[in-house]
Amino acid sequence: MHTFEPHGWTEDEASLVSVVSGTLAALTARLVAEEAALAAREGAIRAIGLALDTRDGETKGHTDRVTALALELADILELGEAERAALRYGAYYLHDVGKIGIPDAILRKPGRLDDAEWSIMRRHTIVGQNFARELTFLSPDAMTVIRHHHERWDGTGYPDGLAGDRIPLAARIFAVCDVYDALRSERPYKAAWTHDEAIAEIAAQSGTQFDPRIVATFVAFALDPDPVA
Repeated sequence: MHTFEPHGWTEDEASLVSVVSGTLAALTARLVAEEAALAAREGAIRAIGLALDTRDGETKGHTDRVTALALELADILELGEAERAALRYGAYYLHDVGKIGIPDAILRKPGRLDDAEWSIMRRHTIVGQNFARELTFLSPDAMTVIRHHHERWDGTGYPDGLAGDRIPLAARIFAVCDVYDALRSERPYKAAWTHDEAIAEIAAQSGTQFDPRIVATFVAFALDPDPVA
């Protein structure tokens, strides 16, 4: 039977353990700080999105619903983390940040916009991109989503008239989810559509407004978040 005897640390061993322990402690502290910074960044961006919902007269919860819906669609399409991040930052919370520069008389007009007003409204994608450039952590993919989320598959969208696969993938995904939620929501100028009615309209716009592959996936899975309040 052997009696346990405490190990006598040599000076080199003690020094090595001290260095390793200190490194681990520093890495742990850095990780905690990075996670806290990321959470603060996410919270700040979400707050911008919610504030824009309020100013734009959006239905309560629009930003969060579109966020959840598009992330679900991104999972089904097996997007990578970089593309998911582009959706999360560039599309969901910041896609309409350029509307900060749109006068309330146009932004909240209950009727149809005339040609001059519509020309001003269409500028929000470019204004939004200029604003987002000040957020240095945004990726180039996120920036292009902010600019291009109103492009159309047939090339008749704005601001650049991009068509087909030239439109960034994240922007194409976001467009389907955003329009779906808008249809499902009650607005001053319309009643809320049912899920089936909204899905039928999305399908009808396949190949004109929307990417057919994304529409096919969206319709096949019949994605439907919690009912709109």
